[in-house]
Amino acid sequence: MSPRRRPPRPRALLVGLALAVVCAGCSAPGGGAATSNDAACAAVLPLAREVVHGQGTLTLIRRINRDDADTLSREAGVAPPPPPPGPKPPKPPPTDTPAGPPAPKTCLVVYQGSYPPGAIPQASPPAVGGQYALIVLRVRHPALDRVLVTDQLPADTTPRHWWQTIF
Repeated sequence: MSPRRRPPRPRALLVGLALAVVCAGCSAPGGGAATSNDAACAAVLPLAREVVHGQGTLTLIRRINRDDADTLSREAGVAPPPPPPGPKPPKPPPTDTPAGPPAPKTCLVVYQGSYPPGAIPQASPPAVGGQYALIVLRVRHPALDRVLVTDQLPADTTPRHWWQTIF
């Protein structure tokens, strides 16, 4: 006589169902935590850390566009750098693909610490010190765009939780 199989327990069914839901959510297009465009900014974090000479605490990472970077510069009392030379043909607006929104071209990385005047040679203006280093970096070929040192974060750069970020 063969042994009788016991029917599955309700608790085991609930655990299996929960695992299935979690796995399905992470494998869905746009699912999982790493699909945020802020994750593409991870490539420039070592460069940002070099800019502040390893000093301070990483406070914010956010993708931004050139207009946002220029606005940050003006709010910090610095004239934005001129646009790159040469005419560029107009680009069509980016569209969301099934793989997600387009990758960012520029990222804002903010460190909080003590940055006395001259501590960050690339800062604009160099004679200003402050509590925050706002570092704007190009992503595709990681490069420094500009560094602003200030005592106060502009209103639109206050840190948000990942679930509050809307692109």
